[in-house]
Amino acid sequence: MKNTSAGGPGFADRCGAGVAVPRTFTRWTLEYGPMRPIRLRLLAVVLAAVGLAAASRTGTLWGDHGHRLAAAAAVQALPTEMPPFFRAAGDQLVWLDPDPDRWRDLDETKADPALNGANAPDHYVNFELTTAGSLKAPNRYAYVDSLRASGQTQLPGFLPFRIVELTQRLRTQFRLWRRMPEGPEKRFLEQRIINDAGVLGHYVTDGANPHHTTIHHNGWVGANPDSFPTDFRTHARFESVYVGAKITAEDVAPRMTTAPQVVAPLRDGVLGYLRATHAELRALYVLDKQERFSETTQGAAHRAFASGRLAAGATMLRDLWWTAWATSVPTDGPPSRR
Repeated sequence: MKNTSAGGPGFADRCGAGVAVPRTFTRWTLEYGPMRPIRLRLLAVVLAAVGLAAASRTGTLWGDHGHRLAAAAAVQALPTEMPPFFRAAGDQLVWLDPDPDRWRDLDETKADPALNGANAPDHYVNFELTTAGSLKAPNRYAYVDSLRASGQTQLPGFLPFRIVELTQRLRTQFRLWRRMPEGPEKRFLEQRIINDAGVLGHYVTDGANPHHTTIHHNGWVGANPDSFPTDFRTHARFESVYVGAKITAEDVAPRMTTAPQVVAPLRDGVLGYLRATHAELRALYVLDKQERFSETTQGAAHRAFASGRLAAGATMLRDLWWTAWATSVPTDGPPSRR
């Protein structure tokens, strides 16, 4: 699900439950079969026994700490106009932000790779592998069609679609909530809203890390005239080890400097956010070359970069939550706040 050329990072490097698999052993391809128009097929999955034994059960994407920091900052910056039940669910929203990484449970993946295999491409988009107009496709299936028609055989990932899909689902649920009379079922719907809002936070926060927007997700691949780091731990060193050791809530919240705003058009806003993240890729690797990200890194620029990326994720998450609510007014009558 990442760069699949010889020497390029493979599925488990990027999206497995921390499973250490040689780079050339796995690949995602777009393949047409005789009975189905599109099939996504994971080819030649090799899970080495040693790799499985050593693997983390929850992966390393931003780590639990980074996801929680971004979600907490987003919650603190919520407009007061958000429904009271939503603003009161801050602790739950923070806990839910890392949830999609918990679905990468190693025991479950060993039992059957279906869950992890289906969800893993939602965590990234390799902009270098997208084709002209493909990200404007109306849905993820048409996106795959577009890629295949242009001759692209590697899956760049679904992250923009996942963020848009979940925001739309959240908006639909808010619209239903506005119409629904008081009663137990409205409380059920509120829990559905909180769950989806928390899960949305995971993908938005992933999208703040340049590693989630590139083929260079876990060390620089291919031509490397700047001698950027190429080790397989690059991703984890930055967003789990360094962030876990050095970044606090006090680093993130003050960097959220913009007022809440509606993201419109939604698709354009999400793509703009992810492309802005991708534009920070070189800066990330320059910093890692100057002083490797680790638990002992001292550079002030490193702290500013990591804090700024988490603040960008928190800002976008706050704005998407606000967008889902503010644009959910039913067209058949005035909104209900009760």
